[in-house]
Amino acid sequence: MFTGIYIHLPYCVTKCPYCDFNSYGTEGIFPEKEYMDAVIKELNMYGDFLRNAQVDTIFFGGGTPSLFTSKSIEQIIFEISTLAKVSNYAEISLELNPKTVDKNKLIEFKEVGINRLSVGVQSFTSRKLDFYGRINKPVDSENVLIWIKDAGFTNFNIDLIYGSADETIFELEFDLKEALRFEPAHISAYCLTIEDGTEFGRLYKSGKLKLPTDKRLGEFMDHTSQVLESAGYNNYEISNFSKPGFECKHNLVYWRSNNYLGIGAGAHSHISTDSEYKWGVRWFNYRSPDKYISINNNSESPVCKKNGLSKIESLEDKVLMGLRLKKGISVSELEKKYHLDFEKEKIKYLFEDEFIIISDGYISLSKKGMLFANEIITRVLGAFH
Repeated sequence: MFTGIYIHLPYCVTKCPYCDFNSYGTEGIFPEKEYMDAVIKELNMYGDFLRNAQVDTIFFGGGTPSLFTSKSIEQIIFEISTLAKVSNYAEISLELNPKTVDKNKLIEFKEVGINRLSVGVQSFTSRKLDFYGRINKPVDSENVLIWIKDAGFTNFNIDLIYGSADETIFELEFDLKEALRFEPAHISAYCLTIEDGTEFGRLYKSGKLKLPTDKRLGEFMDHTSQVLESAGYNNYEISNFSKPGFECKHNLVYWRSNNYLGIGAGAHSHISTDSEYKWGVRWFNYRSPDKYISINNNSESPVCKKNGLSKIESLEDKVLMGLRLKKGISVSELEKKYHLDFEKEKIKYLFEDEFIIISDGYISLSKKGMLFANEIITRVLGAFH
């Protein structure tokens, strides 16, 4: 039933000011054993589901999963393999902060089954790292990217962020060129977004955080695509670039609205259809790690909220996630699945103004449209009736 399993490990050394994920700065001190025990208990609550499942991807996200020991990671992988059939070609990923690992720990991660790493570099410049409130320095990232290869990893991602205050095209160019120097299989280049509830969100609202204009961000996005595509990377999703065959399988589960099981504090799950909910169901866990641990210790479900999807909500998911992909969405497939008609004339202006591309029955975002993705996706949705 599930194609992907996400394990949320919510602890960090410090909370980055732009981060709106369910993560907690702990100075590296946290109840690892208790949290692992709770994760194992939750996994076993889904024993009946998992017995009929083939797991194609496992993703350890956070937080900072690399704070956990390789023994803890091994324990979870082993538990999943006893409950479900894990594909021989499963992608098993782990996110890491360069400041939290050494060469030996990377070797241990590989030995226990991790076959893909996602490295939170964010920038190779001290100025931008300081701006983003990161604990890692450029030398930490450089060392880790060398150690990753020494440890035998061939599939790894480098995370970059652009759009910092006073950023120049030269800084962005430097980050991209430095990332390419290490020949990663995958690069994620995200435009900084300001989220409510974050430190950056508060500063921005008070006028104390000045950021590049939309026009400037568009130039950064275009330049990122030009540099990485000319280096042989496919821009298969708005912010993601990969060498052929190295697209992130786990994230494709999300973007294709496939089934996934989320385990851990605040983790989300989704089933596209089952006997009870024709159009699918979503649920998520309590966010507090302490509450999550306590509930699991009492053998109670950590699920905070569960709701079946309506036809329109399911369609919204398909369009919202599918348009993030370079291939886009198939109009005929959506019309057939949801028994709706698509009125092309309603979005003709988006095509004429070069915000979207319509080809072979598919709608996708143009490079220009990617900068206004959320607004354009809403308008495309409005053409279904």
